[in-house]
Amino acid sequence: MTIRVNDVIRILEDEGLNYTIINYPEKNKKSIDIIVEFKRGSQEKKKLVVKTSSDKIGKDEITDLKNFSYLTQSIPLIITDETEEDIAIEKDKVIGLSLFGFERLLKGDKIFVYRTRGGMFVRIRPEVLRQKMREMNYSMGDVAKMLGVSRKTIYDYENGDSDVSIEIAEKLIDIFGPEIIGDVCETYQADDKVSVDKDHKVINILESKGFKVATLKFTAVDIIASNNSKKLIITIESRNPDNSIKKIQEASKIAEEFNLNMIVISKSSSRAKELEKDGFKVYLDQNLDELKYEIGGD
Repeated sequence: MTIRVNDVIRILEDEGLNYTIINYPEKNKKSIDIIVEFKRGSQEKKKLVVKTSSDKIGKDEITDLKNFSYLTQSIPLIITDETEEDIAIEKDKVIGLSLFGFERLLKGDKIFVYRTRGGMFVRIRPEVLRQKMREMNYSMGDVAKMLGVSRKTIYDYENGDSDVSIEIAEKLIDIFGPEIIGDVCETYQADDKVSVDKDHKVINILESKGFKVATLKFTAVDIIASNNSKKLIITIESRNPDNSIKKIQEASKIAEEFNLNMIVISKSSSRAKELEKDGFKVYLDQNLDELKYEIGGD
């Protein structure tokens, strides 16, 4: 089965969900296809950052998704035919679902089994485990004995540092009930190790002001940065004018979706003036020291 963006859009429209399509780059690899606002029951709204693919996803695309999702506190999803209908896969902290699994997720069903190179695992809810143990007056030693594992393993379960085998999941359900079982998206924890690959002066400026910075390769945003009070994206103008306009427009859509401050870096003063007339915050590449004032520096 070949999975296309239109297949995902059809499901989103059937569910009546808001979404934004990111159309950059148009011909090369692309790490972000769709941004979706998602809410399940009484939970808070979340953003899903979706990449569709019928081919093998490259390492750089996965890194893009992971970096972006961590700094925007969103959930990265790959819609792929590499996995079974109701089983997720995990690739370097990025979740992979089949088209059917994605539809189930949006309908409110739990996707709790996932596969890695190490085997099949079940996502559990550590906060429920801790609560049930208190209510039933079970110690870590008691539960460890019932499950046939070590106290350290129970400690890891309680703190969300480890998921369980299908066999252990069945035992946990018998002891604590089905609510102990989690969901790959509900309990998603992003990897806090982001990567910076581009050598650009703006990265040094941001890091010197306490920002955590990541670079992206295959979307309209080149740099994303976050500190305790501010999140921003930076788009570096392309050499090709037509390509540059498209890139900035698509970056603006991303900024709006996540309520991010957006900065454009331009090499041309005439082009910078045009962009400023369109409402963009622009800095010339040769005058980046001025950016320190924008982000609260001296």
